[in-house]
Amino acid sequence: MTTTELHLRARPRAIILITVAMAITFSRFSVITYFPHLEMYGGIDANAWFGPWLSDTILGLLAPLMIFALWRRTGPRVWAMLFAYNVLGAFDYAHGLMTQWHYPQMTEGQISGVIYGAISLGLVMNLCAAALLMMREVIDYLEG
Repeated sequence: MTTTELHLRARPRAIILITVAMAITFSRFSVITYFPHLEMYGGIDANAWFGPWLSDTILGLLAPLMIFALWRRTGPRVWAMLFAYNVLGAFDYAHGLMTQWHYPQMTEGQISGVIYGAISLGLVMNLCAAALLMMREVIDYLEG
């Protein structure tokens, strides 16, 4: 399907909601600035945060590409890629919640409740996007 044909079809409103949910998670890439806080680099945060922060950085940087695909591409592979991205993103946030529970961040100026809230918001956004991607109208739209 050409880009022109895609623009002529009616876009489900759920696409806008998916876009917003995914855009909210874009900020997760900012945790790249936290790496100096790890114990292995002389910081005060547990090394257990290395995995969640690395995957946050990668997933956050991929968010604009996923949103671009959502708006400009179609096909079963695009739908599968978007669904997998959001499910993996939700899993990563769940991993972050468990890491926070076992190894609370000691980053200056942050309150534990704020960290739990931010991680939980991202988890809910990825789960909502994945659920919206399961709607028949969204599947039909994306699969062309």
